[in-house]
Amino acid sequence: MGQPNVFTRVLAASNATAISASQSPGAGLITRVSTTVVLDAQRRVLITSGSDDSGITFTVTGTNQPGFPITETIAGGNATSVFSNLDFKTVTNVTHSGSVAGTLTVGTNSIGSSLWQITNYNCDPEAIGFVVELRSGAATFTIEYTFDDPNILPGTGGLNASGLAFPFPRSLATVTNSTATVDAAFTTPILAYRLTTNAGTGTVVFRGLQMGLGSP
Repeated sequence: MGQPNVFTRVLAASNATAISASQSPGAGLITRVSTTVVLDAQRRVLITSGSDDSGITFTVTGTNQPGFPITETIAGGNATSVFSNLDFKTVTNVTHSGSVAGTLTVGTNSIGSSLWQITNYNCDPEAIGFVVELRSGAATFTIEYTFDDPNILPGTGGLNASGLAFPFPRSLATVTNSTATVDAAFTTPILAYRLTTNAGTGTVVFRGLQMGLGSP
């Protein structure tokens, strides 16, 4: 039974002030560029502190590419940049738990991932062959996989007490920081995979086919 999968990732250049220009909000709210900031594609949110904000957290609220609401709380940095684990398509609010020490900007870096692609783990054997095409530009990209279900993460009780906030990603060795079209395959069971742009800009196309006998 085959399950073809085709999707495209297009990421524009990073912009450290795409969501919020430089400001000194202190204990007040962070002023966004607009009421709702719509990014070019779902991607990481970058928060850059001009002073020591390591004692506070920032909460980013928005949606992912399909429009589902997502929220993430990120520990502040000490005169450095921090960025989200989740990928945001829109940002509706950025708040902080205490006074911002100095200046602050909110925007994007060069990292962005596709949605997690859930495999059919009932297939036996579970085999996924694919090609990642760098169609244009000069992007650097990685295929990541996980053994966690992105839709049902382990909680704080029951058989698994890890309490994961995000799927634990691993990089596929044959497609890590690739800069040109590459063929590869998953030959052992995984639960989900995604395409991550690590740097640069351009259009990257994933084409894959999962084979194996089993129920859909």
